[in-house]
Amino acid sequence: MPEVRRQRADWSDVRVFWAVVEMRGFGAASRALGLSQPTVTRRVEDLEIRLGARLLVRGPGGVSLTEAGKVVYEYARAMEHSAVQMERTVLNQDRREEGRVILAAPDGVGGYLIGPSIPDFMQANPKITITLDCGFWPDSPVSEYVDLSVQFADGGPNPDIVATPLAHFHYAWFSSRRYLDLYGTPTTLQELASHRIVQHSAATRQPEGWGAKTAAFYDLAEPALFTNSSAAFVTAMQTGLGVGAMPTVVLTIAPDLVMLDLPPVAHARLWVCHHRDIAKSARVARVMDWLKDVFDPRDQPWYRAEFIHPSEFGLSQPERVSAAS
Repeated sequence: MPEVRRQRADWSDVRVFWAVVEMRGFGAASRALGLSQPTVTRRVEDLEIRLGARLLVRGPGGVSLTEAGKVVYEYARAMEHSAVQMERTVLNQDRREEGRVILAAPDGVGGYLIGPSIPDFMQANPKITITLDCGFWPDSPVSEYVDLSVQFADGGPNPDIVATPLAHFHYAWFSSRRYLDLYGTPTTLQELASHRIVQHSAATRQPEGWGAKTAAFYDLAEPALFTNSSAAFVTAMQTGLGVGAMPTVVLTIAPDLVMLDLPPVAHARLWVCHHRDIAKSARVARVMDWLKDVFDPRDQPWYRAEFIHPSEFGLSQPERVSAAS
């Protein structure tokens, strides 16, 4: 009688499992892989059936690995690493400016600053397509599946990661005319403490760029709205919810906002990071050049290393509120 062999695990299911662990959830993995969430769930369940073991446990904070899952994850990570190295070896031979480039960026940077420039890029480079992953985490990790990561961190000490500075962001206090007319204009941090504060969860990235007074203020302030969504943050500010720290570039997006006559809050540096070998691809190099143009400080003074007041931007004159207002 012939031996009945267990059906082997499908390699593609192993990669889906790896993505769920790396992305910390089924939803994020489905977006990264370009699959529906039910498909991702089914593929992981199929892998568990074939291996005869439960690999993941879902919880309020995302997914966690079982003991069997930890073992499978180590093998999956090694498989993914080998696949990526194979692809990069091939990319070394790739000099065609065509194909897909996967770009990760925080949602505000991706949605408000990169997104509007994509049509012009597509018109100039019709054979290159872009996947724009706008995660809600403050600093998008340079994971295996990402070609380029635009983030507020330089990638750390990993020698395989190349970090290129793109821009400087300068933060100041903003509000809406509606809010200030109703509740008055704070002229000191002490007065500001009595106002409704709107805060983005990533507001204290790169803490070395925040003044001691601002850091202390945030430690004591109880925000009226605390959010990880830049769209929700900007909308709340425009509709008069309160006062919040925002980069001065926001006036190119929401010129109706009002900058208060208070000292600048902070500065942060924006980087584009990638694995060392990936930049040898012609299409990735083309996207890199485009990103440098998107954030070029020569004609966009809000991205310069030094603080430039919005009144010098050359836009329609932004409103500046002082103590005399």
